[in-house]
Amino acid sequence: MELWNEYEGRTIDGDFPLTKLLQPEGRSAFFATSNGTGQPTVIRLIESHYDDAEILARWQAIAELDNEHLVKLKKFGQVELDGTSLVYAVMEPVEANLGEIVEERRLTELETRQVATSLLSALEAMHSHGFVHEHVETGNVMAVGETIKLRSDCIREAPEGEEGREIKRKDVHDFGVVLLRALTQQRTLQTASRDLPLPEPFDQIVRKAISGEWGLTEIAVALTPVAAAPRVARPARPRESVVQRPVVAEAVAPSSPANRVRVPVEDAREEGRGVGLRGLAYGVGILLILLLGWYFVRGRSTGSGAAVQETAAPAVVAQGNNAAVGSPAPVANAPVPAPVPTAQAQVGSGRSQWRVIAFTYNRESQAQQKVGSLAQSHPELRPEVFTPNGHAPYLVALGGTMSRDEAFALARKARGEGLPHDIYAQNYRGTGR
Repeated sequence: MELWNEYEGRTIDGDFPLTKLLQPEGRSAFFATSNGTGQPTVIRLIESHYDDAEILARWQAIAELDNEHLVKLKKFGQVELDGTSLVYAVMEPVEANLGEIVEERRLTELETRQVATSLLSALEAMHSHGFVHEHVETGNVMAVGETIKLRSDCIREAPEGEEGREIKRKDVHDFGVVLLRALTQQRTLQTASRDLPLPEPFDQIVRKAISGEWGLTEIAVALTPVAAAPRVARPARPRESVVQRPVVAEAVAPSSPANRVRVPVEDAREEGRGVGLRGLAYGVGILLILLLGWYFVRGRSTGSGAAVQETAAPAVVAQGNNAAVGSPAPVANAPVPAPVPTAQAQVGSGRSQWRVIAFTYNRESQAQQKVGSLAQSHPELRPEVFTPNGHAPYLVALGGTMSRDEAFALARKARGEGLPHDIYAQNYRGTGR
């Protein structure tokens, strides 16, 4: 839908007036609105293509993560305007985004650490629950009061297998680029060469995140300062055996997602001329207690990780298109991924009926006009008008029907040739004309 400005002045769900169109992007658009109390914020509308239930399920799963470093979706639901089914999400008000700040100045090391630990918390929560972001960039890093948050409406379920692991690696790569931008205002290590090396631990984090050598686990260790164990005074009595108790140092970086505990343990030392049998037994007993404690802590940690995996959010299909959102000022452009349905194609004929959708219109004449212009500039994409139900919306599809893999490959090719970033693939199960 390209005529989103027609909705200006309308009200969504009785509470959210669409005061100004901020950015249209294919089937998705962002409007300035208020949150019901007059406080300005942003609302996202997505035109439903028989996938409204999947989009709402995805947003519900994200809301249930309840991570303090993800922008909260204050309300979401489904509405109908002028016969068009829409889903909407109202975001909590934000004050600025990092993209605006780094255009003006560099961040200090302390500010960068706050950004790094906040984004690390958000990414760990998403990845451990089977989600990916794909838009980790400065324009999507928000300031909400004193808290740094990552935009959340564009999160989607991670694909299975190597494809999902590759997208998670890209999230980590983009995390490194955000820190590089924060410290140098540059986007690549080459252009930032005059500012290198970066102050530690950021030099290692940025280089190894961008190269793919490090994941979130290694970054978390690098961001966690190590507290030195305190010295223990020697005993006054020379023949007394002394065993130092384990010292727990909880060194937690600002806004880090979890306490990471280091437990330094010193060996028992025996002073005097020799060790009696009683002292030896005492030392062995203490050592066994420490070992049992270590195994207990390690087992509890492993069990917790397993529990996270077992309670991962249920599979949902992400069909939304992801434009960048900042504060209520005009929104910065951001790369937008093709949605990746996770269900296998199931059609009565036994053949997949996947299509690649580039544009949507309420009027067939508009769709036909767009097909004509695309046929001149990109004839190899074979654009055509397609409608799933014989009436609006009229979709501009590319390449006809094809398999799932062919559809996603064509969507990537089309985006690479300059078509909208919110091009997506969907299985229409043989419907439409």
